Amino acid sequence: MEVYDTNDMNSSSSIPNNLPIRTFSDFEKAKWRSAIMGIYKRMRAQAENGPHDVVFGNITLTVLPNVYAPLSFTDTRWFAEQLRDIVGRKSLLEIGTGTGAIAILCAQNGSCVVATDINPDAVKNAKCNIERHHLNISVREGDLYEPITKNEKFDFIFWAHPFNNWETPVEDMLLRSGLDYQYESLKGYIRGAKEHLSTNGKLLIGTGDTADLQSIAETATEAGYSLKLLKEITMPLTEGSEAVITDLIYEFIPKQ
Repeated sequence: MEVYDTNDMNSSSSIPNNLPIRTFSDFEKAKWRSAIMGIYKRMRAQAENGPHDVVFGNITLTVLPNVYAPLSFTDTRWFAEQLRDIVGRKSLLEIGTGTGAIAILCAQNGSCVVATDINPDAVKNAKCNIERHHLNISVREGDLYEPITKNEKFDFIFWAHPFNNWETPVEDMLLRSGLDYQYESLKGYIRGAKEHLSTNGKLLIGTGDTADLQSIAETATEAGYSLKLLKEITMPLTEGSEAVITDLIYEFIPKQ
């Protein structure tokens, strides 16, 4: 497994020389964003018919209106399968759980899971799916670590972070699953993690090569971390799509 470390920097950037940076022209950026918004539009249209079921790996999930549908992009299932193997039977805090898809796969594999989401509809949705699969997962409503008590510690903290560094505030809860205004939530996620990590606990993030990796690396450095790339895969953005994305799982390594 190849590892990328932010200690291996070039002199003019906070990005390691060998990180998979993806650049867009203005036209390409506009086209990509249009494609993303089109997917969210279809997601919202599908939800107009009310709750619906999807097959996610070997489980069935209910998706409620106003909640990120885990099959709309290809990344959620890949993140879930990789995280299940990484976490094993240790404890996990998942931020932004949505339908609970990732939390459920990890809990089925023996992990002790707590999950949070800022979207009240997502909290309701995750609880519904967790009950459906007869699992013991605590799901709490709130922004990032707000619902977590000070004495709660976890072996792993993970967030499939909204890739898009958005220039304007995002109030719509569904869109917030994919858009992060000026990466404010990302910054809070990284800076607030230490309080909730067990001894030798690991902070992880799921992202992609279309994300603002420059800002992720800079925020990591400011918070006293370097980055290591644990997993990566290049896949179609959606099933059958010609657009491709490289999905990534990073670990934040505390600097000595």
